[in-house]
Amino acid sequence: MELAEAARDEAAFAMSVLRHLACGGGDASLAVSPLSIHAALALLGAGAKGDTLDQIVAFLGPAGGRAHATLASHVALHVLSDSAGDDGGPTVRFANGVWVDAALRLRAGYAAVVSQRYRSQARPASFKAMPEEARAEINQWFESVTAGRITELLPRGCIDSDTLAVLGNAIYFKGAWRSKFDPRNTRDDTFYLHAFGHHVRAPFMSTGEPQYIACRSGYKVLRLPYALGRGRDHGGESRRCFSMYIYLPNERHGLQALLQMLGSSPALLEDCWSLMTEVPVGAFKVPKFTVSCKTDATELLKDLGLRMPFDPRADFSDMLDPAAPLVVSAVLHQAFVEVNEEGTEAAAATAVVGGFTCQAPMRTPVQVVDFVADHPFMFLIKEDLTGVVVFAGQVVNPLLS
Repeated sequence: MELAEAARDEAAFAMSVLRHLACGGGDASLAVSPLSIHAALALLGAGAKGDTLDQIVAFLGPAGGRAHATLASHVALHVLSDSAGDDGGPTVRFANGVWVDAALRLRAGYAAVVSQRYRSQARPASFKAMPEEARAEINQWFESVTAGRITELLPRGCIDSDTLAVLGNAIYFKGAWRSKFDPRNTRDDTFYLHAFGHHVRAPFMSTGEPQYIACRSGYKVLRLPYALGRGRDHGGESRRCFSMYIYLPNERHGLQALLQMLGSSPALLEDCWSLMTEVPVGAFKVPKFTVSCKTDATELLKDLGLRMPFDPRADFSDMLDPAAPLVVSAVLHQAFVEVNEEGTEAAAATAVVGGFTCQAPMRTPVQVVDFVADHPFMFLIKEDLTGVVVFAGQVVNPLLS
């Protein structure tokens, strides 16, 4: 129950982040990993006290601090525990990292928490003496975990001699569809853009096989499951189950309204997740696409209500030894998602940089359903057993990443 409530909060957080980025990003395709940001904030919250901790807990959602800490730990140890994909299931990598200036160390209690609950260990970094070298070392770690998909997350100037610590999370996912698309059926066709009267020619995947589709008022939802693999728990059940969900507005220019509706009522996301059944399809087209998005999430988090960690009054006294006045100076995030006939490759990274303190509708029966994603849509990649949203994004032009 505790995990389920925290997962609902994380899904609501995903919609808040996606809606905020979409409003500020104009007509750009974008991708984000709400789970990566959630993991980094949980790691940050483990070293916070007082009002700072209270605001981080409140920001993550009403399930509460313990529930979100449990979810972050469960994800690190079980849901996204590393898998090479050699059992037929997805290749998954999930890692947390903590870098501390060489003159400091983590407090024993915080070090134990990040090691035991989040599979992370402190690494010394020469922030004061060699900040550029430290930046390059951390960037290399992100690049390595994400199979080269996330590069230069920390830009020049982000790390300096006042930096005390960097907290990071990285995710890599590569999964094959449970039922792959035949490349011989891929055809170029028209994709209609946000701007009225504008369109591009894009490659569309197609199939005549039954699909998991739910029809709702004003939009449809398609579930594309990934291959499960042979990994099972002691009871013989699959340990994890990933799917991509495509939310397609009925209107060609209805994406913004759909984002507003789902962001205002996150429960609608769950409306069809557990009840989708396979239905025969008529016209069926989904574009191939690649989305890459890098953002300074500092202002995004502030706009969504998280302010104390960036305030000189922030209290992270449970983190470093000897005690040092620490404040978050930047939160950087980058995500990559590529979809083709074989499946999906996706990666994300989040870095929290800390320095010295300075200043549900009715369901209708479905017979044969068309699903033609030839105009802007939203997508999620979700782990179905927990309900955790790993990646989220929108595609407004499948030819532009």
